[in-house]
Amino acid sequence: GSAWDSHHCFIVRYRENEDLGLDMHTDDSDVTFNICLGLDFTAAGLQFCGTVGAPDHRHHGYTYEHRKGHCVLHLGRKRHGADDIAS
Repeated sequence: GSAWDSHHCFIVRYRENEDLGLDMHTDDSDVTFNICLGLDFTAAGLQFCGTVGAPDHRHHGYTYEHRKGHCVLHLGRKRHGADDIAS
């Protein structure tokens, strides 16, 4: 489309006794920004698979290691999830 039709925010707080990881999923969005804003932690790699409807949509394709202050932009229909934090 030529214009954004809406936007929404979803926040995951990777902390002990809160969110430790996020199962594989797709987002109900055209694009997704995954931004590492906060605390230092280990593990919690961002796992990517294929795009919904493609033959590889359930096959691991890439792991991104978060870095504070950096953003990853991807299609909302791209399967992704975050491993559990280690500390």
